[in-house]
Amino acid sequence: MNRNKSVFRFISGMLIIAVYFTACDNSFDPTDRDNGTYSVHGMLDLMEESNYIRVRNMNAPFTLEATEELDVIVTLQNLDTGESRQLEPSIREYRGVYLHTFSYDNQALPDTGYLLSVESSDGFKVDLETVTPTHPEPQIIREDNGCSTPVNMVFDPMNGGTFTLRFGTELDTEEEDGMWGRTYTFKPSDYNDRVSISFTPLRTAQGVEQSFGTCFSLLPHRKLYAAIAHYSPGFYEELNAEVTDILETTRRFGGFYADTLAIPVDPSR
Repeated sequence: MNRNKSVFRFISGMLIIAVYFTACDNSFDPTDRDNGTYSVHGMLDLMEESNYIRVRNMNAPFTLEATEELDVIVTLQNLDTGESRQLEPSIREYRGVYLHTFSYDNQALPDTGYLLSVESSDGFKVDLETVTPTHPEPQIIREDNGCSTPVNMVFDPMNGGTFTLRFGTELDTEEEDGMWGRTYTFKPSDYNDRVSISFTPLRTAQGVEQSFGTCFSLLPHRKLYAAIAHYSPGFYEELNAEVTDILETTRRFGGFYADTLAIPVDPSR
C-alpha cells in the first residue's frame, strides 16, 4: 500500500487555509478578550509516527513581535487509557509572524478517544475531543483477477466516520498528478457497520479515463488503484463546512488516515 498523496494534500491544504484565513485579517475581534481566545488546528494521522498541532493567540496582533511568545501548555490525553502527555513546542518564523507548533511523537491509535487541551497560565482553557477512525484491513473479494470479474471491496468495522474513495489508473508522482476519477463519499448515513463497494476493473478504468479502451490500454501497470481516506466522526464535515462562525473555523481537531490500494488485474482474462 502506498500513501495517498492527493488526499493528504487536500487535508493539509484545508487546515492551512483555515490557519491563514485568520492570519490575513488583522481586524479580528475576539469575543473573549479578557480571557483569551486560541486558534487550534491539528489532526491525528494514523499513518504517521508524529503529529502536529498549531496554536495561536487570537488576541495578539499579527506581527512578528506580538506572536513570539505563547503562554500555553498543550496536552493530549488518550481517553481509553487515561494516559496524558504534554506536547513538545517549537517555533518558527513564517510570513512576518511566529508559528507555534506542538508535536505528539507517538503514533495515534485507531478507534480511540483523544482529548486535546490548550491551557494558559491564567487558567483559560480550550478542550477539543475526537475519536479516531477505525483502520480495518480491506477485504478484496472476487473469483479471480480478471479485468471483467466483479470485485467486492469491504471495510469492516467502521465507527461512524466519513469514508472517501477514488479509483485511478496512474499514481501521483513528484512531478505531476496521476489519473484519478471522481470522489465517492460514504457518510455515516450511507452505511451501517461496514462500507462495501462493488465494481469491475474494466468499467471502472473506462470511467476514470473517460474512454472505451481495453484493459491492455487503460491499465498498463496491470493494477487498478483505489485511494481511500477515513475520518473521525464529524471531521470530514468540519473541514468542508461553510464558514459561518469565525471561532468555529479557528478550532479544528480530528483524526484520519489516507492510503492507496493496488488491485492486481489480469487484462487477458
